[in-house]
Amino acid sequence: MTKVKFLLVLLSLLGLLGCTPEYNWRELSVADDRAVVLFPSRVQTEQRTIRVEGVELVFSLTSAAVDQSVFSVGYAPLSPELDSAQTERLVRAFAVALAARVGQPLAPQAVNGEVFELESVVAGQASRLMGRVLTHRGMLIQVVVSGPKKSLSKENAVEFMRSLVLR
Repeated sequence: MTKVKFLLVLLSLLGLLGCTPEYNWRELSVADDRAVVLFPSRVQTEQRTIRVEGVELVFSLTSAAVDQSVFSVGYAPLSPELDSAQTERLVRAFAVALAARVGQPLAPQAVNGEVFELESVVAGQASRLMGRVLTHRGMLIQVVVSGPKKSLSKENAVEFMRSLVLR
């Protein structure tokens, strides 16, 4: 019986080693309740008016940081007067801006609302950026996680990206 207890304690300790105290996942509603996302720490939201492709948008950015990694969801309500071509141009412009941020060409799936991953070197460190730009119920939504590969595991990046649930 002592061996069983020892093994249970050992397994519990090993399980705790896999936990990172910096990551304290919490569910948060974003984009005026059109989506829910798991953030790894406390968030901040900022808002400003931007002009993209000749369209003025009130863009909100909800983000959380863990070490040097940033997890964010940006969103802007779209005018019902925008046609589908204008909306597609906006999605493309946001995706292009993300790719340009890391000096990479645009991934083809980036303009289809799918998750894309880009790798680069930032400040001498191998880095990753995962993103997704889409529209949903009159809202442009941009989900992005980026950071140095040494501190941003692929698993945590994928967890964040996969956690997006559209309502």
